[in-house]
Amino acid sequence: MTWIDAILDGCASPVVINDSKTPSGLAHVGSLRGVLINDALARSARRRGMDVRFMYGCDDMDPVDEIPHGTGEHFSGYLGAPLFRAPPPPGLAGANMADAYFGEFTSTFGPLGVDADFYFMNDVYRSGRLDETIDVYLRSASTVREIYRRETGSVRPPDWLPFQPICDACGRVGTTYAFDYDGETVAYECRPDLVQWAEGCGATGRRSPFGGNGKLPWKLEWAAKWKTFGVTLEGGGKDHMGAGGSHRVASALARQVLMCDVPASFSYEFFTLAGAKMSSSKGIGSTAGELVELLPAELLRYLVLRVQPRKAVDFAVDLAGLTRAFAEYERLWRTLDAAGPAQQQIFALSQLPAVGSPGPAPSYSPPFDTMVSVVQQPHIDLVEHLAGVGRTSLSIVEREWIERKRRTAESWSQRFSDMAARLTVIEDHQSVASRLSNHQRSFLSVASELLSNLGVWEAAHIQGALFDAARTVGIDPAEAFDAFYELFFGWPEGPRAGSFLEFFGQHAACRRLSAVTYSYRELVEATAMPQDEWEQAVSEAASAGRSMSFLPVWLEPRPNEATDALGSSRESDDGLGVIEFFYSDDKKRAAASRTVLERVDPNLAHREDPSGRFHGEARSYLADLLDVPESEVAIPPDPASSAPVLSGRCS
Repeated sequence: MTWIDAILDGCASPVVINDSKTPSGLAHVGSLRGVLINDALARSARRRGMDVRFMYGCDDMDPVDEIPHGTGEHFSGYLGAPLFRAPPPPGLAGANMADAYFGEFTSTFGPLGVDADFYFMNDVYRSGRLDETIDVYLRSASTVREIYRRETGSVRPPDWLPFQPICDACGRVGTTYAFDYDGETVAYECRPDLVQWAEGCGATGRRSPFGGNGKLPWKLEWAAKWKTFGVTLEGGGKDHMGAGGSHRVASALARQVLMCDVPASFSYEFFTLAGAKMSSSKGIGSTAGELVELLPAELLRYLVLRVQPRKAVDFAVDLAGLTRAFAEYERLWRTLDAAGPAQQQIFALSQLPAVGSPGPAPSYSPPFDTMVSVVQQPHIDLVEHLAGVGRTSLSIVEREWIERKRRTAESWSQRFSDMAARLTVIEDHQSVASRLSNHQRSFLSVASELLSNLGVWEAAHIQGALFDAARTVGIDPAEAFDAFYELFFGWPEGPRAGSFLEFFGQHAACRRLSAVTYSYRELVEATAMPQDEWEQAVSEAASAGRSMSFLPVWLEPRPNEATDALGSSRESDDGLGVIEFFYSDDKKRAAASRTVLERVDPNLAHREDPSGRFHGEARSYLADLLDVPESEVAIPPDPASSAPVLSGRCS
């Protein structure tokens, strides 16, 4: 059973789902959570054969209680006025402030596949549909005050009435205090100090509470909607649903004053951006419109619906977060037949109703971070490039999905241009290589060799070969991959290397890597193990039955550049006899270590064929160490193969 089933099991047909929004600014992405949850419930209920209506309201009678982010003084004169009486914000079309912001938000519903019936509270009030309920509340003011005291601890003055008239003088609704009801009109004061965010004009008067001349306070209005619309199912954010919250008060009002049923309810956690709660009025976090424009609708629906309502959705539109999101969605898509019922249900509800089943999952889709790198290079034709690296048989579904991911990468790159610029493949990689340490260049050179011999050019195999190269030269993986990213991007970070190289292509990758040179002698001097420790490692590997091979390498004595004034006395590096030991570690991964078996003073008499001689001595030495015949030592038979490169691989 999923959370969707658990909620719907308590409902009977017909199902009326209600949700609403106070459009006081651009809607942040968190506003989408309730919408998508309710849409999923409505679609699931219809699949059960239920009669369903999903209503979504614009609370345009609420007062302007804060200046929306980025609007300057545009709304300063309308603080306290109903939202429908404030003008639309600059640059946004609409009949008024509420209409503009509500329209901007609900314009995302269509692209997301959400089907809802919209209503505006100003219309509902003016139509008279709430008049009877308003009368009941006003006649039951003492009971309403007692419910507030009992449920929230808030004590209202004995003359307080549960209604907010619109001031005849200044048009504000957030600053009025109603205190007398004669059955037809209420007396009110527009108080300068009633709230901190707006100043009333000080006017007094009487007016009818009916026909849109004012509004009910939020908690009373919530219960009034349940009765008026026949709501049977409605959720709310956790801030409304806890003890002392709006829902507790509204429920008590429904049962004790309006004498109507309380809808089946559920609560949901916040939708946050990198852990921080978002606010539309303060401009914190991505707007809903921006996110819908950025992401494929199916992916956004999935990211919200995969998380149970009582758990927070922590979303970040950074490179790592989006790369993980695409990968997770695609992984479920590929394994859908083997997925459990809950995952299948969430995936089905993530699809757009007009599209239905998305078809077979793409067998290949470049990771999002790789796609970001691609869009930094407009000269690359994506289809032609994929054909060039062997992806010539992409299906229509694959092509369409890759194109949608490309558009997301392009949009993300425009928004986060500084971050995206770091994923541009650089041209001058030779100068970058010259700045790397010898250890790092050793890794890149060995990686070139391993990758050029890789038979299956796929991300997992490529990533494995890179780690093999790191273990072979004895470099920390973090330092190794820093070098990789520097060589390709001029920056020590980037997309997952294996996936990027799969897309980049074997020939192009190895061409760049093979141009890197290094000093094998320096690598040996830096990483060679003491002989006794190295022998112990060989013995342990042999006892464990691990795959092993050896490579003797003779390094000729090398003169230094320093000479005396006559140029006749030259200091030289020793000749070195090195044995490379290639083996599989305890996780059956390729690794290597080395030791210096022999150092030869360059001033000693030159001996004939030192490489061949050392090759034979190494074979004899290893046979004694392993206690096997020399013919069984896994060592190349040809001394010419003992070049100063790490070309050995354990089988």
